[in-house]
Amino acid sequence: MDYQNRAGSKKGGGGIASDSQQNLQRRKQVQDLLSNGQDIPFSFQESQEGSKLRANPDIYKNHSGKLVCKLCNTMHVAWTSVERHLTGKKHQLNVLKREGRNGQSKNSSNNVRDQKFQNEVIRFKSTLQNNGVKPDVKVVKVKHLEKQLLGISVKVSYPKESQITSADEDDFIPYIRIISDLEMNKPDPKDFKYLVVAFEPFENVGIHIPSDEIVVNDYDPSDSVAIDELNRKCTYWDEDNGDFYVQLFFRRN
Repeated sequence: MDYQNRAGSKKGGGGIASDSQQNLQRRKQVQDLLSNGQDIPFSFQESQEGSKLRANPDIYKNHSGKLVCKLCNTMHVAWTSVERHLTGKKHQLNVLKREGRNGQSKNSSNNVRDQKFQNEVIRFKSTLQNNGVKPDVKVVKVKHLEKQLLGISVKVSYPKESQITSADEDDFIPYIRIISDLEMNKPDPKDFKYLVVAFEPFENVGIHIPSDEIVVNDYDPSDSVAIDELNRKCTYWDEDNGDFYVQLFFRRN
């Protein structure tokens, strides 16, 4: 605090501060403590480097020096009001909405990649021929302990010497498809569905499964390429050993 240049004080001496000046200095110290000494930039300095690295990148000063939240378009006189706003429902909801919009843009790029993969699969499938090789299939019953659901675990082994690679030298992966009773030429009297595992040029594998609702796994590898959500969450392709794993759980109707 500057104690010089006050009325009634000599040059070089410390004058007595008034109550209003002491309160102003005290409020300034409190604001500095609450803001942890952050240097809040003005709104017209938004494009400067390092603005996104601050603890609260949404807080700026307007032209009059008041604190504003650019995300929620709210104005605050003191940092205590900013603290209440940052922990409030309105700001938290807007943060979630912004993250959702950013996630949608990321998903759009993933959708383009998946579409290219599907187009490549369709193009290459027309050039394949059935080699007549039947893969080895193992099916075991499993139980989800947390959700108390019953299911099956399938392992399909494909001989490496009979596999074919694409023109781009990328191996195609097997995929699964659920065929209901409506898609079959003859209705199944026991009301079963079929789990079909396809990997051309091998013979398709068909497995009886209950007609109950299928519950997919919580596991979601975002970096994997699959034709749909069912294949992404319920299958795993061991390319080195030529083994394809499928795990499905069922919820009784």
